[in-house]
Formats: sequence, C-alpha cells, structure tokens
Amino acid sequence: MVINEVKEEFKGFLLGSQSPERYSAVIIALDRLGGKGTLGEVAKVVKALIGEAPESRVYEILNRLVNTGFIERIDDEYILPRDAPNRKGMLMALREVISQR
Repeated sequence: MVINEVKEEFKGFLLGSQSPERYSAVIIALDRLGGKGTLGEVAKVVKALIGEAPESRVYEILNRLVNTGFIERIDDEYILPRDAPNRKGMLMALREVISQR
C-alpha cells in the first residue's frame, strides 16, 4: 500500500535528521495552514508548536524537504503533497516519531 511505503520512507528520513521534532513541526504547521504556507506563516506556527524556532532554521528545513521531494515550493509558498496517500503517509510517520520521543 502506498500510504505505508510513504510512511516508512518519511519516518526513516525524520529519524535520520538532526532534529526530528523540528521537521515534524514544520509538516504539522503546513498541515494546519491548509497544506500550504509562506516561510513567515510556517515559522509562526512552528514557533507556537515548539517554542524557539528561528526563521532561518525553518527556512533550511523547508528547503531540505523540497530538495528531497517531500514537499513542493511554488513561488513563495511551500506545499504538502496534494495526493491523499502521500500526505497521509507523511502525517502518520511524524506521529509515530513524535510518540516515540
């Protein structure tokens, strides 16, 4: 099933990152913003979720997520996958990672 494949791939990515919590917070922020948002919007939500989160660090995380193909960037907006299996798989992965911490 596609959802489980995406979940496992993204979970591995999160666990291999230096800050799974920050990466998770960025994805949660995008989800709470309706699946897309500007750097400033995402940074504001991330800060509300986890406290201290410099905009420059959120920018680095967003760009790494774009470079790895997990999210898209169109003009000045960062966008979660539009198809349900990819989006749901990512959200399931970060919930598992967060619950393990």
